[in-house]
Amino acid sequence: MEQGAGSRVMRLIVLLVSLLLAAFFGFVGYNKAFASLSDLARYGSWTIWIPAALGRIVGWSEMACAVALASGIVPRFIPVARASAGVLIANQFCAAAVHASHGELKALPQNAVLILLLARVASYRPRLTPPDDQKGPL
Repeated sequence: MEQGAGSRVMRLIVLLVSLLLAAFFGFVGYNKAFASLSDLARYGSWTIWIPAALGRIVGWSEMACAVALASGIVPRFIPVARASAGVLIANQFCAAAVHASHGELKALPQNAVLILLLARVASYRPRLTPPDDQKGPL
């Protein structure tokens, strides 16, 4: 694979992961923002253990981060998507701590997978200059 093609493949992978994460956090954020507390408890939402208003704010922040993750589809907004991934990593560490403190150990693998995927998005730095074979005349 030529150098430029590998870079395009990595960009596509990061974009796909970002969009899947955006869909996930949009969905769970919407539920945290609007679902009843009994529904949140039934589905194991960690926000049932914090004040309801704070849990709703977490939901809204997850929806905002989902939009920011999806904005990475536009190259100039990749830094916004990366920053959003960083915020969501912090969110997942909080979620894992709350789950662990309440004995909900079955939720921790999901938190770990999300943290790893978000870390890949947060660490993505696209090539800023084209490969040597694609540069114009000096």
